[in-house]
Amino acid sequence: MMRFLSCDWGTSSFRLRIVNLNDGSIEGEHLNEMGIQATYHKFLEAGKEVDRVKFYFDQLKKEIKQMGENLHVNLEGMLIVCSGMASSSIGFKELPYADLPIDVKGNSVGLDYFPISNDFDHSLLLVSGLRSSDNVMRGEETQLIGVVRQLENFSGEGVFIFPGTHSKHIRVEDYKVSDFKTYMTGEVFQLMAYQSILSKSVKTDSNESYEEVFKVGVEEGASNALLSVFFKTRTNELFGRYTKEENFHYLSGLLIGNELSNLVEEKDSSIYLCSEGRLHSNYAIGMETLGIKAEVLPREWVRKSVIHGQIQILNQNINNEKNIFLGSF
Repeated sequence: MMRFLSCDWGTSSFRLRIVNLNDGSIEGEHLNEMGIQATYHKFLEAGKEVDRVKFYFDQLKKEIKQMGENLHVNLEGMLIVCSGMASSSIGFKELPYADLPIDVKGNSVGLDYFPISNDFDHSLLLVSGLRSSDNVMRGEETQLIGVVRQLENFSGEGVFIFPGTHSKHIRVEDYKVSDFKTYMTGEVFQLMAYQSILSKSVKTDSNESYEEVFKVGVEEGASNALLSVFFKTRTNELFGRYTKEENFHYLSGLLIGNELSNLVEEKDSSIYLCSEGRLHSNYAIGMETLGIKAEVLPREWVRKSVIHGQIQILNQNINNEKNIFLGSF
């Protein structure tokens, strides 16, 4: 059985999984909040004399050892495929972005390969990001490849929505990424809800009974200038229109509605919502509220999209460059 270690190393999170290459099944998982940002700060604290690649390999080695001990498995020598922010300017080696267009079959992403060495007893395939003339991404390109891999009847055309701190809307034409946009929806929500004057008028509450208030926010965020309608969050509370808990969902609706309003004109495009967790239902409700017809992909597909993307990339490169992977599985 061929297995590899899937490493999804984000800005604020770290996830390592043992994956069966043949069917994509997960045989073990290890995750924590030791993301690239925290690791980079530790590297800076270590001093200028420390070799950067070796430092990151040492951190990765600790995580693999911890995973092996927790799961009682031997992970020695297993190939690692790593995507996310590990190839960024604060990762263990910055790789250049691949330029548009790239295909969604994993043939043209940027890669770097590290063979087994004295410092690190695993070979590692590092996946780079993607750039347009005015935008960049790292990590979502691997997710996209993985989502497409799971779509049996994909026509090669569509707009893929990946909600998050920095939401991505990725356009695919003729099986190639032709363009993408970034929306700072999640980050702006955090700033508005917890650091702005609006923080006095909202209170965190995940109660789903506030769906109707959320929908009002979606509609108003989609049809008004955002900087103006933001302040209604304050007056909603001052005038007794909404409670602070309701306002929390109203503010969320404003931002998500404003982001999704850019899809209203995409009537002739196939739209795919790729989300897991709490944002899954928020974006699905937002799209329905605005009359946007989208295929809402199962949460499990999105959760495993990184794995399927890495498998697709790995398979393409095994076929093209078998020699570099000998002895890696």
